[in-house]
Amino acid sequence: MATKVLVIDDEEDYRIIIEDVLRGAGMEVRLARDGEEGLRMLKEKPAEIVLVDWMMPKLDGEHFCRAMRAEAKLKDLPVIMLTVKQTADEELEALHFGVDDFVVKPFKAPELLARVRAALRRAESKPA
Repeated sequence: MATKVLVIDDEEDYRIIIEDVLRGAGMEVRLARDGEEGLRMLKEKPAEIVLVDWMMPKLDGEHFCRAMRAEAKLKDLPVIMLTVKQTADEELEALHFGVDDFVVKPFKAPELLARVRAALRRAESKPA
């Protein structure tokens, strides 16, 4: 069965690139343009992993993560933050609001896929 991934990014080009990479690896991908849409989609039909952009209109990546982590059904989903931010302080800040890993834009497809697979492995190995 295909891994279900939700990608949330306000930049269409990144949504298309990420979708192509993940679908090419046999994953089922749904796309959202902002955190509000992504949270609504996730509540309607959960995913196994979420890739979310940090800086977006309406509900940014930080507030999306905080809202998602507050939901009992969603709180343990792995989240990879897509970001142009690269400082250690920013990464530390994101870890505090619930991010499991980072992919810095622009990224290479093999790195994106490797980080998604690693996050999924870590999630599967957690005790229920």
